[in-house]
Amino acid sequence: MLAMTLRNGVVALPNGYGGIFSTDSYFMVDGEYLFDPKLLHKYHLRNLEEATAFMERCSDMERAVCVIDNTNTQHWEYEGYVEAAKANDFLVQVISIDWDAMDIPLYAERNSHGVPEEAIYRMAARWER
Repeated sequence: MLAMTLRNGVVALPNGYGGIFSTDSYFMVDGEYLFDPKLLHKYHLRNLEEATAFMERCSDMERAVCVIDNTNTQHWEYEGYVEAAKANDFLVQVISIDWDAMDIPLYAERNSHGVPEEAIYRMAARWER
């Protein structure tokens, strides 16, 4: 929802243009989220390629926003997006959501893709601020 709010705020402006790029979208099949860890690397590369192409097409636009809607637990996971953004004169802002390890059971209950609690604990252990 945050990604849509960010994009829609820019698109509503005169000459505004925006795109949302999420690796999770490649795991959606007929409206159902079907995660396959064997495809994760391939889909991350595909998402980066599509986001980069979007930024290249929009590099001369005054009001364009490119939202990368991924869960990045370590800085290297989004470095390629930052490099592409800078190469195409996009301003970069990394948004980090505050979280509490005590709330991980709640996050497991609320997430839209059915990520199990154990997986969220593993992501939390890798978290870089």
